[in-house]
Amino acid sequence: MNVDLPRLLGNFILDSLPLDEYELLYPHLQRVKLRQSDVLCRIREPITEVYFPTTAVLSWLHSTTEGQTVEVGMTGFEGMMGVTFLLDRDSAPWEVNVQLAGEAFKLNAEVFVSILYKSTALRRKVTEFAYLKLMQLTQSALCNRFHPVEQRLCRWLLAATDRIKNNELLLTRDILAQMIGSTRPAVSIVTGTLQSAGLIRAVRGKITILNCAEMKEATCECYHIIKHEFDRYLLG
Repeated sequence: MNVDLPRLLGNFILDSLPLDEYELLYPHLQRVKLRQSDVLCRIREPITEVYFPTTAVLSWLHSTTEGQTVEVGMTGFEGMMGVTFLLDRDSAPWEVNVQLAGEAFKLNAEVFVSILYKSTALRRKVTEFAYLKLMQLTQSALCNRFHPVEQRLCRWLLAATDRIKNNELLLTRDILAQMIGSTRPAVSIVTGTLQSAGLIRAVRGKITILNCAEMKEATCECYHIIKHEFDRYLLG
């Protein structure tokens, strides 16, 4: 291996690769800064670039024809954007945008596909990540249908902090409402309740989790199910 290559980049998939596969991929990676609300992938449009987040958090979004939007998946340092290439699809049935600003590595989609087919470990890691996302998609659908706004909000906030490893989240109530399939007034009421209980501090454009232990008690089983699979995935 070229000793000048940095070995740990901050993305789980990239950092898990054996040296020979890492050397194939690394020359094509470009470190980029992603801003909140950047759109990386539109529904059923060709994906031209693949992203491996390090500190950014990406949301997988689906919308109705009337324009109502809900988050169906979340990806941070553990994964990537472009998993549908594993299924020989160059587009996705969801939109992906940046929910929490940060950094990522990107590379050309055609280059990624060519390396994917000759890299056993990369294909295995992407497959494991695809399973994690499938589980998250199904659990999110159940959660959004059956659980109250307070539990869904706690689930989302905890999942986001798991990915950025920071208790401060720079986002608005409008964004939170969209993420959990609710309304801004409902989210405002719930954030006020959680703040009064000492679980969070909510100011304009920023929410800070003050008591993770009680937040985990206030959320639904969906967070704990997803977190269990998330931890298993990271342990390999």
